Amino acid sequence: MDIHAFPYQNSRSHWPPLEHKKAVDLLKREYAAAIEDLETRVRCFLLQQAEKEETINQLRADLATHKKHIEALSRRLERVHDDIESKHHHEVQDLKDWLLVEQEEKYELNKKLQYVEKELENSCKKLADQQRDSTSNRHVETLKQKIMKLRKENEVLKRQLNHIKDRY
Repeated sequence: MDIHAFPYQNSRSHWPPLEHKKAVDLLKREYAAAIEDLETRVRCFLLQQAEKEETINQLRADLATHKKHIEALSRRLERVHDDIESKHHHEVQDLKDWLLVEQEEKYELNKKLQYVEKELENSCKKLADQQRDSTSNRHVETLKQKIMKLRKENEVLKRQLNHIKDRY
């Protein structure tokens, strides 16, 4: 009920006491209801605010957890990358070392082959000289056997060299 609805609104002292009391009671009830409604709404808003703050706090905690997890995964990825890179580097270095050893062996075999070929050439020259100078067939046969032996050794060395070349 509105206070302006009463007939004696400009001067309260002219209101009859019963109507005045009813108007005051009515106003008290209206204000009490309005206050109760506002208090309920404030409690509701405070509850919603608390729920939202709790949600925000939970989301922040989740975000921090996810950030830590991402950082851990990033560190792990770096370690794995470094391990793979290190392993690759060692494998490459091992292959380079192996290649150097193989090249050294090839060089040594080539030197031996050249030496054997020179020896063979020298032996052939000696044999030719000895055949001209020699009157003995036995001596000629011995030299022929030496040549054959050297040729066999040469063939063995050539096969070894070819085998090494094939491996490359």
